[in-house]
Amino acid sequence: MQFYQLPALPRRQVVTRSIALGGAAVTTTLASPGITSTLFSGSLDARTTYRKLRFRSDSGVVFWWLQGIKYGQVGTTLTPLFTSLIGSIQRIRPTEDGGFEMTMLEMAIKLDVDGNKPLSEWKNPYTNEVLPVTFSPVGPTTVMYRANNSRVFPEELGGSRLESEAQILPPVIVGDDVFMSEIVRARVYRPEREQPFEVNDMSQYHGSLTELTDSRVTMASTTVSFAEVTGWQSWMKMGERGGNLTSRTFGRKVSCFDMMPEKWRNLLAEKAPHIAADPEASLDMPAEEFIR
Repeated sequence: MQFYQLPALPRRQVVTRSIALGGAAVTTTLASPGITSTLFSGSLDARTTYRKLRFRSDSGVVFWWLQGIKYGQVGTTLTPLFTSLIGSIQRIRPTEDGGFEMTMLEMAIKLDVDGNKPLSEWKNPYTNEVLPVTFSPVGPTTVMYRANNSRVFPEELGGSRLESEAQILPPVIVGDDVFMSEIVRARVYRPEREQPFEVNDMSQYHGSLTELTDSRVTMASTTVSFAEVTGWQSWMKMGERGGNLTSRTFGRKVSCFDMMPEKWRNLLAEKAPHIAADPEASLDMPAEEFIR
């Protein structure tokens, strides 16, 4: 299996960063390729920090929502296309080797650019063609994480061959704010596409140092800023037109389905009532075909 080459530290190189926190020096250490030895003042370490911020450090389910505009980019010109309102369900199961298993189902609903009206059809501003808008969940997909939080990516996504790689960057602390970034790059090969569907995204997670150092907390309150660059999606019928899609979104992790945005929950109940009726059970369904 071939992978993208991410800008990463040499395997044996260690980066050390000192940050002033309350007058005391706080040193962080990150060993590439996974987080293995980052230590902070008190009991905060980067391995646990990532799990608490991104998922949870124990067994259970988490929910994420994201909202933002999807843009078309040709050259340096950005054209707003529609708003994506995305919800995902993620189940965490620790493994005996110190890692964990994560199973995720992601559901994106397309709204108008103002984020008010769900779309049943969409006019492509580049071709002026009016196209149907369908609902196509991604997953459920299971990814294994090693003890150092590096991923063992699946080689298939919804029946299509997948090549992917991820990188977790060192945490940054400013006062009580903790920021942690994650980069993912992937290629999905579908028979009907001449070129693979490419994904490049960066997530920047934000949480509280006070909460993250509390041993009683297993799932931190986390917000995220998410940016993504991909190829054109096949349903848009862009042909050989140059350019790509880019997303700028924001969101939050919550502990239960009822805390997800009401608009998303109501639209999900219309489009996939079986998922809305029992979200956790949907993680054991057969994977949806990947259509992008």
